[in-house]
Amino acid sequence: MKPKESKVSIIALVYSIVTIYIIVYALFHQTNTDLIYIILIAYALGSVILSVWLVLDSQRTARHKKEAAQKRLSYLAQNLSAPAMLWNDSFTSIVLNDALKNLSEVKIGDDTDPKLVIPFFFGKKEMKDEDIHEVVTQKNLEYHFTTSSGRNREMIWNTSTIETDEENLTWFISIGMDLTDQRFMASQLESAAKKLTVSEGRHNLTMELMDVGILLVEQGNPKLFPSDKLQAMLGLKADYITIPELRERVFPPDMVVFDSHVRNLKNHMIDYIGKTSVLELRLLAADGQYRWFSYRYKAKEHADTGRLIVGGSVIDISNDKEKDARILKYAYEDSVTGIPNRNRLMLMGRDLYQSTIELKSSYWVIVMDIDRFHLINDTCGYAVGNELLKSFADAVNSQLNYGGFAARISGDNFALILRDTGEDTLPEKTVEKIQRLLATKAVGVLANRSLTCSAGYAKLPADGESFEQVMEHAEFALSSGENALGSIKRYTSAMHDSIIRESYLEAQLSDAVMNNSLVLYYQPKVALETGQVIGLEALVRWILPSGKVISPGVFIPIAEKSQLITHLTRYVLREACRQLREWQLQGLPEVVMSINYSSTDFYQENICEQIMAMLQKYQLNPRLLEIELTESLALRDIDVTVDRMNDLRKAGICIAMDDFGTGYSSLSYIQRLPFTMIKLDQSFVAHMETDPVVQEIVFAVARIARAKHIYTIAEGVENAAQARLLRVAGCDYAQGFLYGQPMTAKETEQYIRSNQQNRKVY
Repeated sequence: MKPKESKVSIIALVYSIVTIYIIVYALFHQTNTDLIYIILIAYALGSVILSVWLVLDSQRTARHKKEAAQKRLSYLAQNLSAPAMLWNDSFTSIVLNDALKNLSEVKIGDDTDPKLVIPFFFGKKEMKDEDIHEVVTQKNLEYHFTTSSGRNREMIWNTSTIETDEENLTWFISIGMDLTDQRFMASQLESAAKKLTVSEGRHNLTMELMDVGILLVEQGNPKLFPSDKLQAMLGLKADYITIPELRERVFPPDMVVFDSHVRNLKNHMIDYIGKTSVLELRLLAADGQYRWFSYRYKAKEHADTGRLIVGGSVIDISNDKEKDARILKYAYEDSVTGIPNRNRLMLMGRDLYQSTIELKSSYWVIVMDIDRFHLINDTCGYAVGNELLKSFADAVNSQLNYGGFAARISGDNFALILRDTGEDTLPEKTVEKIQRLLATKAVGVLANRSLTCSAGYAKLPADGESFEQVMEHAEFALSSGENALGSIKRYTSAMHDSIIRESYLEAQLSDAVMNNSLVLYYQPKVALETGQVIGLEALVRWILPSGKVISPGVFIPIAEKSQLITHLTRYVLREACRQLREWQLQGLPEVVMSINYSSTDFYQENICEQIMAMLQKYQLNPRLLEIELTESLALRDIDVTVDRMNDLRKAGICIAMDDFGTGYSSLSYIQRLPFTMIKLDQSFVAHMETDPVVQEIVFAVARIARAKHIYTIAEGVENAAQARLLRVAGCDYAQGFLYGQPMTAKETEQYIRSNQQNRKVY
């Protein structure tokens, strides 16, 4: 317990004990009632006094904490040798250290308004939020103010956020660099020029007054004149250095910058009169290492000779550059793969787009993703997934041509930009190479998996009015081929129109899902031998306010692409369970409710827990729920499928293979996968009456299923002849318009009640 809390607790305890003692004493000694009332009034007054005291004490403590924090921050500012000030974003307090007071001639008193002082140092009348943002984030910005004695001061401020205190005030510390003395150097250039001649090659001693390196260049003079300080920084032995000698010290990647600077000074030196320019590049320093230097310079015309002299200060900025490099690394490099991220791609892409317009060139923009990557994360763990992403990044990088660029833009999505060589098949050939490289990574825990990637591509600048639009179109192309593993699609305008329509429907569908505007219909499943309704398939319907019905064949694929499918499936599960429980309470006979699951939902790790939680919410037996999976979905990742299905079967939930025979058509999978029901696709039923081969297939599937204790149901049964053939073949159940089309909940209830009385066997 804190000292303050301990003190308060003791006071309150003593006060309570004394009061209780007085009341008990009065009662046992038959003290009159008036005395008790007096005591109680005194107790209430005492409570008020104690509360007031606690509040005042709390305020005093908070004030002391605030003062202590300000003292700590003030101490930080005062102990800096450079000009510095401490201030907050509400402009309620300011602290200047001695260096800044002497420099600015500003005196801070109790009546000083920080709202006037703080903007003064940044050359503003007042400061708004955007001004605070500027001084905190921008570098190398110069600010001017005039002292009370009339001296003009030019400063560069570096401002950092210190902390946010209990009053939600953000405190800043600004450390300044006075440029006035450096500006004085420029005024001395003219006098320096008087002592500087081509023959003498000497420089003015005033340069040595500065604690920074100085470099002077005279028009027409092949020599550069560094100060002693700069000679020490670069390890120079002579009083001058020639341009070729200095060029030998330039870091090779910075040669272009250096040569451009020299060329501009030679041909356009007059353009630098009266304005300060900055050159930043890496030079070989005295310690044998390449270091970053900043050269701030301007030109001055000699009053007598008319020659121009360029001079300025040279500062070692290596530490700042390292800090900037770390910031750039975090901002523009993907932390998993080490290649550029989407931010870097978009910055580069905008410049590239503009250059293609000016130079009449073109590039290919390719967007790729790893097929079914989420399954690898779910089943093998994120460490394995990250290693695969690194391998994929290496494969993508290996295909870069001259002027190319690669980046990871999100999740398992990568972008590759290739210079157009005139070969229209270049994107497809490149992606095929990447696909072959990716396939070789199926080793170790990925040994039994088929690793593939899909791609979409567009041409820059032909396929968009900006780089962002070209990227968007390449992503359109990728999404258009999502259902086919390893697909490679080129963007077309027709594809764009289709995507726009889908986007519009997606927005409407999202509203419908979130607002529970969808509705469930139910189609009965009937036993072929008895005609009894044994189950229902829940089918979601989307009916617009206008009454128009959107086909599931349209909106289900959109939901799967946009990840709305998860919300959609949860709605179907919840509503189907609720309705089934309602029918139970109404006394209707038990039926099994079937729900279709997409791959996105089925491969979630906690699918069994989600389903069981919903069954428990509505007090339903797990055997009354059946999950329907398409054959292609079930066989997409066989190991994961078996694990998920075993979890569901152990919980008592039934599992049906939907559309059997339309995918892999492999009866061997019936042996391995724990299905409880096989749904024969309606294409078999449609041809049973006319095609003997189809009849034999249906007979064979029914026999094998029965031997494995798996039920069979035929979809799309539309007439009595089909029903009779299916019954003879040994099929257990049927579903189709012969027995009933999808119905509303009310219609389904009436159908079930009618079926109890009137069952028809065909």
